[in-house]
Amino acid sequence: MKFIQLTVTIILTMSLVSVVHAQRKHEAPLCEAAKSSRTIELIYDKDVRKGCLPRLVDVHQVAIGNNGKLYMHGWQVRGCTKGRDYASERIFRFDKIKSVKLIEGVFDEKSQSIKARGWDGCIGSNCFIKENICE
Repeated sequence: MKFIQLTVTIILTMSLVSVVHAQRKHEAPLCEAAKSSRTIELIYDKDVRKGCLPRLVDVHQVAIGNNGKLYMHGWQVRGCTKGRDYASERIFRFDKIKSVKLIEGVFDEKSQSIKARGWDGCIGSNCFIKENICE
């Protein structure tokens, strides 16, 4: 019985470490994009299965949530959201990011104004960001 408990504990620990590592591998390029006002090409969650083109996102901030997970805030220039391709302010969970590629791009006026305004970590009255890592 102890052997089974030990095995389950090891598997769960390795799973958590794997998720944290997957989140952290995107932190450096996303922070570079946020600090230098760069655009990224992002493949997110189920985009490939839905037949979506990679999203284009102006990265504004990277932050740690109250739950310990990493989040990116930015302006989605192109992307497949709820079956539609439209520009909007978005928050992305790192654990759902499949790939990130820095590309050339210039923030449009709307994106620049949103970045200048900053983000308080809230969506409506739901505030879930513990601290900003970079912007």
